[in-house]
Amino acid sequence: MSARWEVVGGGVVAALERMLAAERVPHALLLSGPPQVGKGAIARALAQALNCEGPERPCGECRSCRRIAEGKHADVEVVGPGAICRESDHDHSRSRVIGICAVRRLESVAALQPFEGRQRVFIVDPADALTDEAEDAFLKTLEEPPPAVTFVLVSARPALLRATVRSRCRQLTVSPLPVSELAEWLVREQDLSEDAAGILARQARGRIRWVREALREGDPLETRRAQAHEVRRLVDASQADRLSYAQSLAGGGGEPVSALTALEHWIAWWRDLLLARAACGEQVTHQDQREELEVECRRFRAADIVRFMRALVETQTHLRHGVNPRLALEALVLRIPAATEPAATTGK
Repeated sequence: MSARWEVVGGGVVAALERMLAAERVPHALLLSGPPQVGKGAIARALAQALNCEGPERPCGECRSCRRIAEGKHADVEVVGPGAICRESDHDHSRSRVIGICAVRRLESVAALQPFEGRQRVFIVDPADALTDEAEDAFLKTLEEPPPAVTFVLVSARPALLRATVRSRCRQLTVSPLPVSELAEWLVREQDLSEDAAGILARQARGRIRWVREALREGDPLETRRAQAHEVRRLVDASQADRLSYAQSLAGGGGEPVSALTALEHWIAWWRDLLLARAACGEQVTHQDQREELEVECRRFRAADIVRFMRALVETQTHLRHGVNPRLALEALVLRIPAATEPAATTGK
């Protein structure tokens, strides 16, 4: 697979390169797979390849490739929740769905000839955010696509799309990377040490986008250590301390990126506790803290760990769907399992 795609993992990219070489890219593609595995990055790379001016597509360096990467190309558009529509009095800034008015605008723009490139590309991400009415309207466009237009639907939950929509798309599944492959990429492209790359790749569970976002937010290994410390501290903290922490994590009530990042680390820690409790220590993510995990896991019943992990996943879902971060996090910290015995004194 060519590094020009700026993604790792060759299966889906190889299939797309074959389509491009044969000039047989379908008018509609559905990229599905777990969250944060790089589906959106592949969709943007395809848009670059379809409009690239270089000898090898996508070159990443020509004017079209650069403008698409910057989100400035007139013929490439990402349509998601909050997408603009033709109605001047509509405010979609807080919307969590893609409504029919946005699809109507998409239809009108798609009917136009490309303005600065060869192909118009609409990336619908996430496609499962389409309302029923929007999906009905979009289906008609998929059935009778305009010329020189490619639709790329992106979804971690393709089953939520109607079968009639899925059937009109060429479906490609983007899978998480093997941990070893992701670790190699981190060493090669991000200059991480082999030990640090291995730890981060295990925690990412093959999700390339998760890794990229974690690196953009700072030192992911330091964040991981800090959150592991908070998890252990809050088990024995008072209700007042727990609520105070939830408030600080929720921040000013804006997009809960830091909260979602913290919950990822929490899930990894509690999952490791469950694995250690089941004598599966060789499978834990925090291998550098394995001894500590094997001591800490004895303080909790396995059923309590499982129950709290479900609460963590539910809270993640609530935050992504616009629930008030402070309320969601306050409810969560009050559900932290009670320890069956005092914390061990390590002297650290």
